[in-house]
Amino acid sequence: MRAIIFANGVMNNWPAAFELSPENDLLIAADGGLNHCLHWAMMPHVIVGDMDSVNPLDVSVCEEKGVEVIRFPKHKDETDLQLAIQLALARNIQEIIVLGALGARWDMTFSNVLILASPMLKNAAVKLLVEHQEIFCIHDGQEVEINGRPGDVISLLPLVQDALGVTISGFEYPLQEDTLFVGTTRGVSNVLREPSARVRIKKGHLLVVVMRA
Repeated sequence: MRAIIFANGVMNNWPAAFELSPENDLLIAADGGLNHCLHWAMMPHVIVGDMDSVNPLDVSVCEEKGVEVIRFPKHKDETDLQLAIQLALARNIQEIIVLGALGARWDMTFSNVLILASPMLKNAAVKLLVEHQEIFCIHDGQEVEINGRPGDVISLLPLVQDALGVTISGFEYPLQEDTLFVGTTRGVSNVLREPSARVRIKKGHLLVVVMRA
C-alpha cells in the first residue's frame, strides 16, 4: 500500500503520468491539502492537522461520510505535512507520495524539501511530485536506480552536509567516488544518457530532482 499525501502548497496541475487508486492507496489530507482533494474530486481517507487552513464545514461533511479526522492543537512542534508522514509511517506504509508540497510559502516549501533528509525516512521511499518533476532524497550508504528517458534532466544537490563518495552512471556527466559540496552547483542539470541510471552515496544526503523530458 502507498500513502498519497495532499499538502497545502500549490497544485495547479495534476502530476504528469501519475495515477492513484483510492481502493488501494491511503489518501491523507494534511490540513489545507483537503482543498486540493476536493478540487480534484478526491475523498481522503484521513484528514490530519490543526485545521486552520480548511473550511470547518468541509471537514464536517467529510467526517459525516466516514473520513477519519485527526485533530492537533494549533500550537505544536510539527508541520501538518510532518504529522501526515508520521501517520503513514505509524501505519507501516513505506511508500509515500506527496502532492502539493511546494509553492505558496517559501518557509513551508523549504521545510517540506528538507524533511526528506530526516532519519525517520531513511528506509522509506518518499517522493514529492510537481507536474513533470519528482523530488526525493538518497541517504548515506544507499544506491538507487533512476529510470527514465535519455534527455531527462537530473540534478543532485547535497543536503545538510557534503555528499561523500558519490558515484553515478548512465549520465552525461558521470562521477566516481566524488564529493558534492554543500553550497555549490556542480550537481545541477545532469542528463540521462540511458533509460536506467544509478546513483550511490557513501555518506551524507543527496536531494534528487528529476525533470522528465
